[in-house]
Amino acid sequence: MDITTFEVQPRDRTGKEAAAKLRAAGRIPGVAYGLGRETIHLAVPVDALEDVLRHSEGANVVLNLQIPGETHGKDVAAIIKEIQRDPVTRAPLSVDFQWISLAERITVEVPVHVTGTAPGVKNEGGVVQVLHHNVAISCLPTDIPEHVVASIEGLGIGDTVCARDLLLPEGVALELDADEAVVHIAPPISEAELEARADEAALEELVDLEAEEAKPSGKAASSGAAESDQGS
Repeated sequence: MDITTFEVQPRDRTGKEAAAKLRAAGRIPGVAYGLGRETIHLAVPVDALEDVLRHSEGANVVLNLQIPGETHGKDVAAIIKEIQRDPVTRAPLSVDFQWISLAERITVEVPVHVTGTAPGVKNEGGVVQVLHHNVAISCLPTDIPEHVVASIEGLGIGDTVCARDLLLPEGVALELDADEAVVHIAPPISEAELEARADEAALEELVDLEAEEAKPSGKAASSGAAESDQGS
């Protein structure tokens, strides 16, 4: 995996008002922490962040974080630990960066990509059930793969791809029990089963709606809650 240079600015002001001004200017609050270093508060350009995520499939990008006035060794980089997003627009609201050592293995989650043709699906109408869409792996930061492969080639109904069957690049170890099922070829779903599942989903939705309507209205007692800028 390549290391991407990413430029951010330090910031002195924190809190909701400062965060709102940042966002109005096309930036969001962020922090960088880890490796025993003091936490640094950052102003992060949204467009540049989204561009980095697009080009890295949004997963485990390794960054050469450039902060004016801050220096770090050549064996130190950063990863995006967490991004808080608006629940409606999905726009980034804040971002956390974590310092990492390029010389030490780290544990991250990567997507599982299913490949191949399963006769149980093609010829018998079976269904591919992905039980783990992401799996935890450990490796050096520069060896992080974009995904790991689960091949269903030749599988019939009832067959399973276990963790031990995943195709891993050299230097990558799986942090999952070898017998854990990752992908399963399930029998076809009958019309009756589909209707039953639809009825169950409708019932759960009705129960959730009734529970929501039963909640007391009015302001919640939260006088002791501290204000946050979601990433200051």
